[in-house]
Amino acid sequence: MKRLTVVVLLVLLSCVSVFAAPENSRYKVKLKVSDRSVKAKVGDSLELTLKSDLITVVDKNCGEVPGIGSGQMECSHGDVIAVQFLPSAITDVVAGQGASFVSIIWSVDGMKAMLIVEPNQKDFPLIVGRLEEMSGKKAVNADTQPSNRPRVFLRSESFGNQWNAVRNQSMEMSKDFGNACPIVQITINDQKADFTLGLNHIERGLVIRDNQIEVYNKDGDLISGKEGGSIMGGVKGACALIITSWVAQRQ
Repeated sequence: MKRLTVVVLLVLLSCVSVFAAPENSRYKVKLKVSDRSVKAKVGDSLELTLKSDLITVVDKNCGEVPGIGSGQMECSHGDVIAVQFLPSAITDVVAGQGASFVSIIWSVDGMKAMLIVEPNQKDFPLIVGRLEEMSGKKAVNADTQPSNRPRVFLRSESFGNQWNAVRNQSMEMSKDFGNACPIVQITINDQKADFTLGLNHIERGLVIRDNQIEVYNKDGDLISGKEGGSIMGGVKGACALIITSWVAQRQ
């Protein structure tokens, strides 16, 4: 009986060693959202390293990542540290599996910064769980519908000579938000909107497609612009930025 107990304990200890989060976890991620201050482009590869005492992002393409005065730097060649900060500086974690993003919001000397990345589906829960553990903050889930949601007004224009071009793209975006980003509340009242998403959809011939998407805050200031890709892809990127900005400004 004692021997059996020892065997069971050894098996349990081996499982703990296999499933426990490593002290130094590295993940390949992509830049999810960019703005005019960021030289790295959406989709650029980054390496996110989560240590118990330090979070580091290395930009393989040698550019900047989203962060406001928080240790970010440019480089001329090779792999460099793009940004690093302490887990204790994290104020919020935002995650949305439907929109494929994880956002980290932190503060350095009273100045807020945020990093919005896209991990693969396998690493998504590992990164979220590790960040929650390191920061002591429960991640805001963009896949749920809280009672207090940011209001988003959709505005679209469509040009082209194909039948798809004359469809109401605002309705398409509304459907996409419902599928990928249910945490937002779509509104037709632009006066009460917290954010406005503008779409310029162009469709000519059988192969020419272009989608220009811009996100504005409540004051009418542009906070992000993107050209190219599908409307759904643009909605997912807008979702990540809107929810992250919403959480950051409500602190």
